[in-house]
Amino acid sequence: MSKTGKYRSLDLDDSNSRTKANPFLRVIAFFIDVVMIRLVVEFVAFSLARAELISERWMDVVGGYLREGLAPLRGGAMSREEILIITSTEDLTVHILYSALFLMYFILLESRYGWGQTIGKKILSMEVLDRHSKKISLKESSLRNIPKYVLRIPVVGVFFGLFELFLMFYYLKRTGDILANTDVVSQYGKGLLGRIFSR
Repeated sequence: MSKTGKYRSLDLDDSNSRTKANPFLRVIAFFIDVVMIRLVVEFVAFSLARAELISERWMDVVGGYLREGLAPLRGGAMSREEILIITSTEDLTVHILYSALFLMYFILLESRYGWGQTIGKKILSMEVLDRHSKKISLKESSLRNIPKYVLRIPVVGVFFGLFELFLMFYYLKRTGDILANTDVVSQYGKGLLGRIFSR
């Protein structure tokens, strides 16, 4: 991919006259989505604990897992316990269930069966389109979002995240966009924050 190619330009895409989303806004949208997923997981875990369908031990595992999983966002070095968060069957089960929810959130909402955008993208006026400027299929959405699982892997996820940031800020595409041949484009004039940033 050339620095001066279509992936590098912030202007209208030469092939279909659409404006690619600002990478800074894409990062903010992702963090909004992570917070939304965390709130849902905590609500479900709390509800199950109140109904005595899971033990307090499971509640502690979920709470600890979410805190440790977001450790890199808090700044500072991770402790040994935060790096090795999968230390029991409960930890592994929570990791699998949370990762499945994490991926399904993006896969379903960004496909044509959802909004073509996640909640974060909706707030910031962005949507995911294929090379024909249409909403993407479930297959394309899966191909686009499965690489995000790598972000869930301790230590490896940090380096992969930095690589993804490089791709986004330099080529306006991340790994999933390249694999599925998709773009995140701006919807100027739609969404509260989108109007603010498009001025």
